[in-house]
Amino acid sequence: MIHNISEIFGMVFFAGLILALFVLGLMGIAGMFLNIYRRLKGLRTKKMEPCRSCGHLISSSAILCPNCGEHYGRGSGFANSIIGCFIVGVVCIGIGFYALSEFLETFETFSFK
Repeated sequence: MIHNISEIFGMVFFAGLILALFVLGLMGIAGMFLNIYRRLKGLRTKKMEPCRSCGHLISSSAILCPNCGEHYGRGSGFANSIIGCFIVGVVCIGIGFYALSEFLETFETFSFK
């Protein structure tokens, strides 16, 4: 009985992992299209914005507030890259399909007795 429960728990966990891979892959592909849209439309930002800690006007591209030293940590990261999002999406979906095929082979041999 306990062996059967552990097998069922393992199958549910593996199915959840596969679903998470597909969701992460779809998020990567959606991020790619969002980044393409942003590049085509262009980012229309204000040139000056208030600092979130002291309220003085600073440049919208500032990394540090010159008045209080608040760190904004802005930069171009891997998540803002079109190629990076594409690679993450394709790799996660590919691993998801491979894991799904392995899961289906395992599920065919599984019995609920």
